[in-house]
Amino acid sequence: MHRFFVETPVGGVGETITLSREESAHASRVLRLRPGEEIRLLDGENLWEAQLVTVDDKETVAAVTALCESSEAPSHAILFQGLPKADKLELIAQKGTELGMWELWPVEMERSVAKADKADKAEKKRERLSRIAMEAAKQSGRAHVPEIASTLSFAKALPKLESVDLVLIAWEEERALPMSQAVNAYVAEHGVPQSVAIIIGPEGGVSQQEWQQLHDMGAVSVTLGKRILRTETAGLCALSVLWTALGEM
Repeated sequence: MHRFFVETPVGGVGETITLSREESAHASRVLRLRPGEEIRLLDGENLWEAQLVTVDDKETVAAVTALCESSEAPSHAILFQGLPKADKLELIAQKGTELGMWELWPVEMERSVAKADKADKAEKKRERLSRIAMEAAKQSGRAHVPEIASTLSFAKALPKLESVDLVLIAWEEERALPMSQAVNAYVAEHGVPQSVAIIIGPEGGVSQQEWQQLHDMGAVSVTLGKRILRTETAGLCALSVLWTALGEM
């Protein structure tokens, strides 16, 4: 079933929703949908079933018929991603969304080869990543489109972690504690965390100094296995481990 994003929360069953001009054009010109066909709407909070009332490339209208069962995980997973080279963030934004990521924080870290762009270029890049995340959310049947943060310095990102329930550092020097065991230990003592941040270093990894600062604020150092993963692979692997530990996979 085709899915469409709406910018404001749906009020409930029976409401009529007008799709944006972009989504209307997609429904009419690309998909060639017709009145009476069933679609789904994602509004950032819920996923709804709806029936097309009118289809027009400028203004397509749908009537909401039912609330769908949520596909969102019980924890909000924040991917704290060391700024990678080239276009790797696009892959991370797309696949991270498919895997249930709640937010993506690109962070310029000590070993980041790539550097944060200047304001105008950075905002255009963030908007592109947000569009990629929205398309991935539609494809994967999610109601929530992950927030893509502006690139932060490590110093500015660190205080934002203080409000997160569980912070995990994927660190290649860690050998003793698999990530799944760390999550299970937290759940046994505190219950399912409302929020989890996963720290992934850039190509050069998390530095000793960064690890120490994170450790001092209570972050838990974990391993993702005996093999060294690329930065664009590590976060995706960690999301899978998190959901498996929480019984989502």
